[in-house]
Amino acid sequence: MRKKKFLRSRFSVYLLFPLISSLFFLSYVFSQGVLKLGTLAPADSDWIKAINDVFDEVLRKSTEKPKVIFYSGGVMGDEDEMIRKIRIGQLHGGGFTTLGIKKIAPELSVLDLPMLFRNEKEVDFIFDKFLPDFENFFEKRGFKLLLLTEQGFSYFFTTRKDVSKLKDLGKTRMWGWKDERVILSVVKVLGSNPIFVLVPDVLSALETGMLETVDLSPMACISLQWCNLMKVMINYPYRFEAGALVIYKKSWDALPSDFKVSLETALKQKRQWITEKIREGNKRSIERLKMMNIKFVDVSYDEINWFHDEVRKKIWYAENTEYSHEFLRRIEEELENFRKGKSN
Repeated sequence: MRKKKFLRSRFSVYLLFPLISSLFFLSYVFSQGVLKLGTLAPADSDWIKAINDVFDEVLRKSTEKPKVIFYSGGVMGDEDEMIRKIRIGQLHGGGFTTLGIKKIAPELSVLDLPMLFRNEKEVDFIFDKFLPDFENFFEKRGFKLLLLTEQGFSYFFTTRKDVSKLKDLGKTRMWGWKDERVILSVVKVLGSNPIFVLVPDVLSALETGMLETVDLSPMACISLQWCNLMKVMINYPYRFEAGALVIYKKSWDALPSDFKVSLETALKQKRQWITEKIREGNKRSIERLKMMNIKFVDVSYDEINWFHDEVRKKIWYAENTEYSHEFLRRIEEELENFRKGKSN
């Protein structure tokens, strides 16, 4: 009897599973009236303003259109939490920093390797050359990559007045993102130990002295108000940070067709315009930092060469990379050809 009861119970679960799966999928279909997107970016940031301009234009032209809601400023939690909410249907997508991008598609951690890019032209070249690869990495994880742009180049900022060179950062309390290999390795190269703090909690950690050094773009530093506490900026853009707008594939498939076509087309056409808006914002932010009496510390050639050698040896081709070494070598080769004027 017990065996029959068990078989009957298990059979019931098998019968219910397709229904449960269907209902789970329908939660995306039934939510097509509202498209919910999350981001850490503040509502008044240049990134949000540019994206909103594109959405407004698309919504005006679409016959069938969802209501688009941006939950900005981290109100939906850190990027790990937002990704979890996307996968269970509480959000449909979002705008992500390097951390979130790599949580979804780890192979893209190749883009924020320290000292990989020298300038914005190199970034544009690699984005154009490898965009199909990047889109495929997201597709394999069930996400639609709608826009790959940037946060800009990152600089080190510290609350410590006594920092006068790059290597001095090793004696400060440096911020780290848990499980984020590149940043944690950079902190160790500089001789410090990372202190793990979630993005929404960094400001209070800086105020209390729990943290002393962070690295991010000038625009992000001002938008998040962290720069109100900073005394020194290491004047060297040592690492590039991407930015992306992604939507969960099931949510994307449930959206009205004309809206999807218009949005995808508009974002492709406006990608460079959005990127330029972000770059202009970072340039304005650097000028504002100078007016805030933050000391700009230049980096010597000896320190640049030392740092480049250390990160290439200990970070680029480490054993535990999220990308294949072959993929990195392809990017390196294309960059070298670009620098020599040999690229197609």
